Amino acid sequence: MSGSLNRQRFVDAALDVIADVGVEKLSMRRVASQLGVSAMAMYKHFANKDELLGAAFEEFIARAEVLPDDQLPWDEWLTVSARGMYQALCSEMSWVPWLGKLRLGGNALRVTERFAAKLAESGLATDASVRVYMATIQLVVGAVCMRASLHASHWQQGEGAAATPEALPPEIYTGLANAVAQEPIDVSLPLLIEGVRHQLLLA
Repeated sequence: MSGSLNRQRFVDAALDVIADVGVEKLSMRRVASQLGVSAMAMYKHFANKDELLGAAFEEFIARAEVLPDDQLPWDEWLTVSARGMYQALCSEMSWVPWLGKLRLGGNALRVTERFAAKLAESGLATDASVRVYMATIQLVVGAVCMRASLHASHWQQGEGAAATPEALPPEIYTGLANAVAQEPIDVSLPLLIEGVRHQLLLA
């Protein structure tokens, strides 16, 4: 059977394993077992686990489809792209701790280049466009982590609504409760968009 398995089949199997057990527990042996072959069969395509992880992340990005229609205005384009990143990472949060460890491949670089180019087309300088891209990545990752935290906390279960912590004024507590009732990306992304609009007015 191993002779009929190409590189893509191993990448697809790796993503299936990640969906089951998370990125941290991915191994060459698990992927091989998923396909019913020896782990040695994988070394024809991947030198090690890191190379397999990189290929799996590239496929993860490709499936996320985070590059919107080029005809959209920059603010809609940025919104759709950021929400696509957010939804993709929310669907598999185990990628988050690995984002700074994986070597970027062609798909990741394509997203970076297109994102910066789209903002540059709107009138931002290239260096400012790159900074907005980095801010968007930081915002998305932070929103994903906040979502995970909120889902594990009493805020999402309604336990905090009955009493106001003495350390917080009631109006602040109410504002915080309203904010955490939203998807984190819906709280932070509009603020980033407004910040970019302000930069464009100054450009």
